[in-house]
Amino acid sequence: MSILRPLILVLCTLGGTLVGTMSWGQGTACDNTLDLCGQVDTTFATASPLDLVNATALDGVFAANRIQVVAFHTTFLNPGDQGLQVLLSKLDCGIEFQARVFLPNPFEPCDAAAYVPVSEWMVSNSDTVLTTDPLYINTDYVLLVGTASNNCQMQVRLEGPNVSIDACCTATIDYGETADVEVLGSDPALGFVWTPEDQAEMVDNQLATLSPYETTTFEVTGFVEGCAYNDAVLVAVGSPIEVPNAFSPNADTFNDTWDIFGLAQFDFSTIEVFDRWGQSVFRSVSYPNPWGGKFRGTDVPAGTYYYVIQLNEPNANLAPITGHVAVIR
Repeated sequence: MSILRPLILVLCTLGGTLVGTMSWGQGTACDNTLDLCGQVDTTFATASPLDLVNATALDGVFAANRIQVVAFHTTFLNPGDQGLQVLLSKLDCGIEFQARVFLPNPFEPCDAAAYVPVSEWMVSNSDTVLTTDPLYINTDYVLLVGTASNNCQMQVRLEGPNVSIDACCTATIDYGETADVEVLGSDPALGFVWTPEDQAEMVDNQLATLSPYETTTFEVTGFVEGCAYNDAVLVAVGSPIEVPNAFSPNADTFNDTWDIFGLAQFDFSTIEVFDRWGQSVFRSVSYPNPWGGKFRGTDVPAGTYYYVIQLNEPNANLAPITGHVAVIR
């Protein structure tokens, strides 16, 4: 089945705020269409008559006195064999309701004669989840919710790959390296919003280069039609330095100094070492000369000492590195 490029503009919610509406202009039900984005809780009431164009074509596949038409648009993310989940909850009228999802004619979205069911015909009187067949990407769909009486209120939410984007994939990098992440599912022409913004750069339509100084969870927002969709991806950054947990300053020319790999690249770093009573026995800026286990020219006793290293990287707010080192004699 080919992927349809719909002609219906579906203006939905951005972060829970309605940014636009559109009247289809073919009967009360269509004029009162609820345009819905995925992953947003929305409350509605079945307040319109079933007056879709050619409504009698629904005989045997859907029946109700009062309805709410819900229009939604799928993202570009391939759902595989997963259907969309329609969560219906918080029913306030205590009667049965029914729901079904249809694929409409994109040129005549209110013509019920062209509706193709893509879910079961669900009837319930309590919170429930309606799961559709796998849906096309980048396509308009219609959810009909109906009751026997007017103004039955409930809440609807759409979940699943069809209303999601995917930032792929989690990465582990060394300090100073970058990670490439692909964002799938949104319309690249509408752009992306990254947080933190200063460590992310789009280098292709869907490809971003992320440059964190420390382990960071990046959040990205992509757009499809009038909807904003969010995802997050973790980039784990290895320690920028390697701190030995012991050294033996005994003048045998082997392991006589506390050599900290990588610290020399941080020009403004500071390091301070304390004994078990909290007295400072060593302090250095940028660590040009490794500590040889002395305090004021005298060998410190063998034992465990505690350190605090501040990298003071100008471009990042890196946390202090703390730990202990054993002096072995």
